Amino acid sequence: MNRARGIFRPLPGFLLGLGLALTLFAASPVSAASLVPSEPKAVTFVLRDRDGAPHKAGEFAGAQLTVLHFWASWCLPCREELPALEKLQSDLSGQGVRVVAVSLDRLGWDAIDRATSDLGVAHLEMFHDRDREAAVALGIRGLPTTLILDHEGREIARMEGQGAWGSAELRRQLLDFRIDRAKPM
Repeated sequence: MNRARGIFRPLPGFLLGLGLALTLFAASPVSAASLVPSEPKAVTFVLRDRDGAPHKAGEFAGAQLTVLHFWASWCLPCREELPALEKLQSDLSGQGVRVVAVSLDRLGWDAIDRATSDLGVAHLEMFHDRDREAAVALGIRGLPTTLILDHEGREIARMEGQGAWGSAELRRQLLDFRIDRAKPM
């Protein structure tokens, strides 16, 4: 009996994650999501790199803006965004924008590598939040979700849902945050 319950123990977490993704996807309008500004607030989280080494929130400060994107390989809108986010990194890194992708895949780096390889994404900075501790700490309610961090590592905006990262409008909005909101308040 205990053994059988152990087999199904991960299922509710999977269903919860799937439900969150489907709810956000189904509730999203046909148009892309937009960045919602917020008062700068300190964030606390730890992400893991490929070797399992921890990286604390403070390590993501320094760039004028950090685009912190939460995704998973099983999330279709997330998969659609990754190539555009890689292009965003390539296009805007010289303007002080750093793009960081954070996978919530419970299957680990094998699933992450398979998805990024399938999508042709090879140069996007990637971290892992296997136990979803960072996602919980940051109040991530569904996927994809993107946080914008200022030069001090404070959250200054958030996007819940799929963004049109290749659009001139979203890029302009992002760069406006760099200019208007990345200054100390």
